[in-house]
Amino acid sequence: MKKLAYRALSCLTIFSLIGLTVGCQTPGATNNGTQNTAASSSPSQKNAFTVDITNFAYNPGTLHIAKGTTVTWRNDDSVAHTVTSGSNQQPDGMFDSKNLATGQTFSYTFQKPGTYHYFCAYHPNMTGTVVVSNTSAASSNDNMSGMNMSGNDGMAGMNMMSSQRSTSSGKDNIAPLGTGWSGEPKQADDLRLLPYKMENGYKVFHLTAQPVWWQVKPGQKVEAWAYNGSVPGPEIKVDQGDKVKIVVENKLPEGTTIHWHGLDVPFAQDGTGGISQPDIKPGQTWTYTFTVTAPPGTYIYHSHPMNDMQKQEDMGLFGPFIVEPKGTDWQQVHPGYQDEYTLVVNDSSQFGYTINGLSFPATPVLPAKVGDKVLVHLINIGSMNHPMHLHGMHFQLINQDGYPLPAPVTMDTVDTAPGTTYDLSFVADQPGKWLFHCHIAAHVTDSKGNMTGMVTMFDVKN
Repeated sequence: MKKLAYRALSCLTIFSLIGLTVGCQTPGATNNGTQNTAASSSPSQKNAFTVDITNFAYNPGTLHIAKGTTVTWRNDDSVAHTVTSGSNQQPDGMFDSKNLATGQTFSYTFQKPGTYHYFCAYHPNMTGTVVVSNTSAASSNDNMSGMNMSGNDGMAGMNMMSSQRSTSSGKDNIAPLGTGWSGEPKQADDLRLLPYKMENGYKVFHLTAQPVWWQVKPGQKVEAWAYNGSVPGPEIKVDQGDKVKIVVENKLPEGTTIHWHGLDVPFAQDGTGGISQPDIKPGQTWTYTFTVTAPPGTYIYHSHPMNDMQKQEDMGLFGPFIVEPKGTDWQQVHPGYQDEYTLVVNDSSQFGYTINGLSFPATPVLPAKVGDKVLVHLINIGSMNHPMHLHGMHFQLINQDGYPLPAPVTMDTVDTAPGTTYDLSFVADQPGKWLFHCHIAAHVTDSKGNMTGMVTMFDVKN
């Protein structure tokens, strides 16, 4: 009782000295109220610092403090963020703010010297570092906002929970959380870019279909069947006229195939299970070989087995196939554009309403500069229509199902149908965080009215 009374008296003394609203909680305590706090249990604390969360960055990005210091993060951004301890998108359990809406704060008191990394679970490029010394006063703080200090690589390791659908004999048969395999560059739209090797004049790609855990957003993790560990599968990007070989390995518990949706290929390469080929059995591989004759534009690859095609697509077996003009480098944007993004909209009993396999606010934030010409490859792989609406600007619909329209059509909303693809072009002519979302309210809000689901944004800066 004496210790408790002394601790309470210490907290009151701190309040009178530094005028902060800090609760007497144990270090690391969290909640989602307007003022989330965790006060120091040490009566000798004299230091407190605030990290502002603005423009999708922690400011300052690197903080040098003395042990016993309380750091408060305040979200002054227009979207929700988290402050989650760990590196490489792997939480270490030390502290986690959970969801921080605009205007909310979270505090944590650092009691031991060391270097502590943290990140936003919604936006993988947001990272920060706190360096705690054993001295009595904090040193100067370096403003290194927005730098990726921890080399994060996807959204791995968050809040294990049971899958919404059980399709295998148990968790032991499911690979770790899907983040894309090593060696696949991650693009600004959160999709992986599938590497290839040249062999005898062919671009040779490799895809593996395998069960993984997939995190739609923090706190919502489900079992998925994925190509190379990501939902959607990695983007295949080729030039018109390329000769390609795609080697597919099946690590699923049932047979599968891949259909090249919208690409005109020889019958034997069509990927229709039980018709153009037998299903690829578990443990087997199959090689597809064809020449890309389709015009530059947006196409799809997805599973097409003899049975349960809907189940396999619902579980995540789909990905974008982009054809570029001949001579375009693999990782360059489409000629004439400064920014090129691919967005795959989906409604699935397994994932809900998603863009690129993620639900807002975990969906990608797409950067652009004022004056940039932006090309968007838009795919509807779901089973519903989704009218996709852009705030702040109009776009031109220039291609549908890979083929150019006779004349571009200017619009701000395009009603996407299941199985269709679109190419949209616009000039980012004014700064702002401009939403791009499905205009069916039920697809972008939860039961409490919070924005979620099929929403992303273009972050246009001067």
